[in-house]
Amino acid sequence: MSNTTEKLFTEFQSPTTQEWLDKIEVDLKGADFQKRLVWRTPEGFSVQPFYRREDVEKLATPNAMPGEFPFVRGNKKDDNTWYIRQEITADDAKAANAKALDILNKGIDSLSFRIDGSKVTPEFVEQLLDGIYCDIVEVNFSTCKRHSLELAHILTAYFEKKGYDKEKVVGSIDWDPMEKMLQGKTHAESILSLAPALVEALNDYPHFRCITVNSLYLNNSGA
Repeated sequence: MSNTTEKLFTEFQSPTTQEWLDKIEVDLKGADFQKRLVWRTPEGFSVQPFYRREDVEKLATPNAMPGEFPFVRGNKKDDNTWYIRQEITADDAKAANAKALDILNKGIDSLSFRIDGSKVTPEFVEQLLDGIYCDIVEVNFSTCKRHSLELAHILTAYFEKKGYDKEKVVGSIDWDPMEKMLQGKTHAESILSLAPALVEALNDYPHFRCITVNSLYLNNSGA
């Protein structure tokens, strides 16, 4: 009978970091370790070619639990369920609605509509969401930052008209005040005054987010 407490590979000695470095030096045949194997990111960080347990022993990462800071294992404690989202450019409400209904039958459970600011009207939104159950499907919207507050009022009026349970409506308005600033187009201060009113407009919908941070623009700006 085998000993179930015995660990694999115990007969092999674990090499030290210095032993690994000595072996790498031999394999490099005189080439500079720093130049050949260490990658320096644009932000000035040096990324080593290998890492060991000792490199993370002082970090909170190994012992972090889901839903706890620093959230390296997600921000949910119960499960790690992800939405499957597809973005739709809604130039035409009827066409965008038909596409949304089609992909909902193919496994999508999160919709993202990109709407031009000039088309943010109750009629456009009502046609866009026709036949879409916003208390079952996650619905997300992106429009001109200066039209986001108007869109929020239109959406809440639509949700109330449909009689949706406010607790069950899940989604967002992608209002990122830093986006244009990171693109070098404007200063965030010019639209920040909209934030309190936007939050207030969606205050009764606890699962509908309205202030976002688009990591794509942060990454492209050197974050």
